[in-house]
Amino acid sequence: MKKTVSINIRGINFMIEEDAYELLQNYLERLNNTLKNEEGSQEIVEDIELRIAEICNSSLTDSKTVIEYNDIQEIIATLGDPEEYLDEDSESNTHSNENTFNSEKSERRLFRDVENGTVAGVCMGIANFLHIDVVIVRAIFVVIFLFAGFGLPLYLILWIIVPSTKSTIDRLRMKGRPITVENVREEVENAAQKIKLGSKKFTDGIRNNDTYSKSISKTGRFFSSLFGIGFIGMGLLFLVILVIFGIGETQIFPVQGDTGFLSMPELGSLVLLDNGDYQLFWWGSIIANSALVMFLLLLGSMLIFRLYNTWAKLSLLVLFVIGITGFIMCATVGMRTGRDFAVTGEIEKSIGQTTSQTLVIEPVLEDYISNEDFKVKSSGNFHMMNVNKKTITFHGIRINYKPSPDSLFHISQNFSVQSHSHKIALEKAENISHEISLKNDTLSMKTGYSYPKTDKIRAQMVKVIIEIPRGGKVLIDGETVEFKSEKDDEDYDYYYEHGELRHNGSYSHWD
Repeated sequence: MKKTVSINIRGINFMIEEDAYELLQNYLERLNNTLKNEEGSQEIVEDIELRIAEICNSSLTDSKTVIEYNDIQEIIATLGDPEEYLDEDSESNTHSNENTFNSEKSERRLFRDVENGTVAGVCMGIANFLHIDVVIVRAIFVVIFLFAGFGLPLYLILWIIVPSTKSTIDRLRMKGRPITVENVREEVENAAQKIKLGSKKFTDGIRNNDTYSKSISKTGRFFSSLFGIGFIGMGLLFLVILVIFGIGETQIFPVQGDTGFLSMPELGSLVLLDNGDYQLFWWGSIIANSALVMFLLLLGSMLIFRLYNTWAKLSLLVLFVIGITGFIMCATVGMRTGRDFAVTGEIEKSIGQTTSQTLVIEPVLEDYISNEDFKVKSSGNFHMMNVNKKTITFHGIRINYKPSPDSLFHISQNFSVQSHSHKIALEKAENISHEISLKNDTLSMKTGYSYPKTDKIRAQMVKVIIEIPRGGKVLIDGETVEFKSEKDDEDYDYYYEHGELRHNGSYSHWD
């Protein structure tokens, strides 16, 4: 039967045997006496006490609630005798260090090294944990940023879940070093040395009239990281757009086609001159956008991880040149296509005339097979256009009204197309098909017009021109269009109005 006492070590209460307590107290006294002239001795002793409390707490179980004499002996053997580390004999010191390093199994843990890190100390903590150069870790994160797309979320997750070092013991665990008196003392001395160097730099800065350079450096690092995150976010956004709308050819344009809506490449094929231009533009856009994505991700990574080496700068230059090359490819196709809109060809065809004083316009929708009990009221067309294997159909007919030179209604069709050649523009204008017919006082016309798909989209337009005599009027979709009838109105011959017959047969009018 042994006598026990209650003690408190770094805020934790323990029951300990009396002889074990005396042994521990003697050890701590010798430790204080040995380190009393050492710089940072108080911090060293506090860290050693914290380690003793951790070991004591881990040795207790439900069946064992008292710290025994053997436990304290093992703790002292693990931490080492403090007098050994002040021996001036280098050989004895080296031998002691080797024995101490091997006396305890390393308790390696992952921490964030905020003191030596650039942003949150994640990369520096991983480098210390793995015993590798921090540049390698940062390079791996950059590669993940550029090619995998989840580097930033991974970094932020590690920032949140990985704790930072708060004590000397944490720093030793981060490096995988045994927690001994000598290692604690060495770590404290290293920290004190860094403080001295920092103080020297601060003093030198004052002597060089650079008192606020450190604050500016921290502010610059913060904004540099902030801009870096912004660039990476933009790069990931452009990457998603490139994959979904470019490479993935997602059908997004509200154009009715044989396979549903049109994708961006499909719409491009309806505008570009030929397949050669289409291929050149497609590859140019892929190259330019890919280079832009890589450029933004790399630039953001450089700002966050401060990778200002030659290889990083050279990579930015190469990506810039590649992006410019892709842009030039697209610009070349764009100029060739733009040239095809330089000249307008316009032709006109007479539909007929009528002596009636009232002209009724009836829109003609698509023919549908339906039940005899029902009448189809919808056109089934989109507002923009329809595309099938051979033709392109646009919806909406422009109607121009102007005074008639006589007492008759005169109706004509006007077709216009743009091209690089007036001759070719006129030929394409003749390819436009729009069904319209005049019977007595009724003008029937379809709400859409079509042309061959091979003609490409070249601003094709159909206008129906109606010349209204004095006192005449046009009835369309419940509206009445008529001109002023004063004979003394000198501006009558120059007066005109406009309207549009929409895809669903409705009508809108404006002066």
